[in-house]
Amino acid sequence: MQTMPFRRFQGMFVCTAVLAMLILMTACSGTGSSTSQPATGSTSTTTSPTQVPTAAPTQAPTATSTPSTVAFKPGGISFIGPVKSVTSSSLVMSAPNGQTYTMAINAQTDRSAYGGGLPTVGASVNMDSAINPDGSLTATILKPAVPGDPDLNVIAYTGITTSAVGVDRVIHFTAGVKSYTFTIPATADLSAYSGNAQAIGNNVTVKVKVSYPANTVVSITNPNS
Repeated sequence: MQTMPFRRFQGMFVCTAVLAMLILMTACSGTGSSTSQPATGSTSTTTSPTQVPTAAPTQAPTATSTPSTVAFKPGGISFIGPVKSVTSSSLVMSAPNGQTYTMAINAQTDRSAYGGGLPTVGASVNMDSAINPDGSLTATILKPAVPGDPDLNVIAYTGITTSAVGVDRVIHFTAGVKSYTFTIPATADLSAYSGNAQAIGNNVTVKVKVSYPANTVVSITNPNS
């Protein structure tokens, strides 16, 4: 009678021990395994977001204005225009190109057309001037404009060429301390050069008449001839 309970207890003990071992083995088999590991034969590639390099903002080049120094060459400017203001020592006139010029008046200024006097404000005057080494102007001749004068809209520049005229028919010259460049049209009067623009050489004195507002050369002559 006592043997049966002991065997029953012994069997329950063995079952409990076996169950405990199974639980322990299951727990051990899960230890060290990583569910984040990819399956055998598969490749896991982790790509980070590609960053597109941002170009540094570029600044537009700043244009710099450098005054160019032009060696002085004797010259002058002549035109017909209205008097804006006048004193005993200076005259301010408007030119056909829309610019305003101030001319000094001295004892050498020819004012015989005004009896030695001066034109009045608003009067239309035919003026010749010489350019001084500092770029200023001195009036050499003052006389009343003649109605219907063909040079009413013309400025005549007297200067010295800085290169010979080539096949491009472009004349380069300096008057005073300023350089000028004009294209010579086929209509320009070049009778002083037998109609040949390329006969205008380098370092020679020229008088270039330019019509405004068209900005067109109407004639080129040699004022020394």
